[in-house]
Amino acid sequence: MRNGQILRGEVIQQTATTMQIKMEDGKIKQLNKKEIQRVSYKEPTVQEKKESEEKLKQQTTVVEEPPAPTPEPTKKSEPEIDKNASPYAIDQTKRKDLEIYFGAGLGTYRPATENYFDHVSATFGNLLGGTPMQVDDPAYKRGLAYSMGAIYYWKKFAFGLSSIHFGGTTSERMVVYAGNSAIQEFKGTFPEKQNSLKLDVSYLAFSNQRVDIRPSFGYSQFWSKTVDNNTTANEYYANSLASAMKLNYDFLEILKGPSVGIKTTIRFGERWENRIELHYLSLTGTQYVSAVNTTATTDGTFFDYYRSDITTIWTAKGFNFSNKLFYRLTPTLSFWVGIQLFEWKYSINSTEQRFQGLGDAKFPPSIDTIVLNNFLVDAVAKSVPAASRSSSLEFGVLKRFEFSQ
Repeated sequence: MRNGQILRGEVIQQTATTMQIKMEDGKIKQLNKKEIQRVSYKEPTVQEKKESEEKLKQQTTVVEEPPAPTPEPTKKSEPEIDKNASPYAIDQTKRKDLEIYFGAGLGTYRPATENYFDHVSATFGNLLGGTPMQVDDPAYKRGLAYSMGAIYYWKKFAFGLSSIHFGGTTSERMVVYAGNSAIQEFKGTFPEKQNSLKLDVSYLAFSNQRVDIRPSFGYSQFWSKTVDNNTTANEYYANSLASAMKLNYDFLEILKGPSVGIKTTIRFGERWENRIELHYLSLTGTQYVSAVNTTATTDGTFFDYYRSDITTIWTAKGFNFSNKLFYRLTPTLSFWVGIQLFEWKYSINSTEQRFQGLGDAKFPPSIDTIVLNNFLVDAVAKSVPAASRSSSLEFGVLKRFEFSQ
């Protein structure tokens, strides 16, 4: 002190003008910094003690010490908070959270179903020298599409489960020319749909403040169904209706297989995020077709009924592309708009047809005829290109649940 006094204690608080110290006896003493000559964090030397005692002897005025202030309760130290950290910022390498999302919109589904087999029939007829057939391109009408899923993030790994539905309506038309005065027109409109389920795991290979890149491996299964109870065929001869035909088709396809791809996230500021995914698909599966035909002439002289069952085993190679733009309303709630696209081409391994009609009861075909027919159907089916395409535009919401680190 400037008066020569030496005080020993622990500095517990100080401001620009005052200092509080805890003395050796436990008392709290408040000092004015103007009274302090210097502060040392080591024991005074013998010379410093001697000089202090001499200075105290020279003091003629006794200065009363101010009463010790009431000590304030010591506050527990709190961890420092980075005021510049954004509540939207996520350390991608230390994540432990769950995202659940749902989206709905409009989509189209264009499978290899009736139109494909119409082309097979036309090619088969031309091969056998039958009547020429004209197969029009089908017309597709959009239907309901929706998707849902969950993604669990654990450090650099992410585990996903997703389901997607595509629906739509297809209109078909085919014309058979049986001569200058005979024509038969097939047409119908019917619903078609596809559902899928996918499991995948991805790993954060690269990340910075703006971009994340995750290689991904998954396994998918697709279920496709077409039920056509609306197709009819009318045969005209010399501008008069000669016969009418009612057809019922059922298609069921199951495909499954692995996928490999890449997931990329691009951030724009704190709230905008663009997620882009591209996956290569390698699928195998079977399509089952059941067709029932009832035919009758207008004069009542002819009636026929037949059933045809076709089983096709094939593989499919293609891709899945997804692009979703997210807006983060809060750190855990986001809204998004996105597109989804699946597309693949088939390679047929085998096609087998079983045909039964009223005429077969009286005149059953020979084994040679059945074998030859299946051989020709299989060869023709492999020569006709087959593909599937499904797409959608959706709007959705995402909720994120954070877990303790």
